[in-house]
Amino acid sequence: MIETKFYNGSNKTRCIIEYFEIPIGYIQFYAISEEECYEYGFENLKGEIYGTDQFIGETNYWGQGIGKMLMELITNYLTSEKRVQKILLDPQSWNERAIKCYEKSGFIKIKLLPKHELHEGELKDCWLMMYG
Repeated sequence: MIETKFYNGSNKTRCIIEYFEIPIGYIQFYAISEEECYEYGFENLKGEIYGTDQFIGETNYWGQGIGKMLMELITNYLTSEKRVQKILLDPQSWNERAIKCYEKSGFIKIKLLPKHELHEGELKDCWLMMYG
């Protein structure tokens, strides 16, 4: 059931983040659809645009630079191996820790997306951020 629901036909690459062989988080990356490009106002951009979602779920590993290292690895992989021109992500606006990490990793805030993501039963504002 999990294979059918989450993996079959998906264009997302999903990975468990390990730190010294300890699973501490999750990351996925995927090509942004034409529909999403239009929604975000990027319909005139040329080249590949990818999105990424990630988190370090084990709080003992926060504040150690692992998130920044992860973002450097994924941006390098996507730009050099996949030849991606732009990378998008959309952290919830209250998540200052993540936003600061992304900014340190070269992402810039593009625009606020009001009530963009359902989280714990409530629609939350998110920042659209871009690398490249």
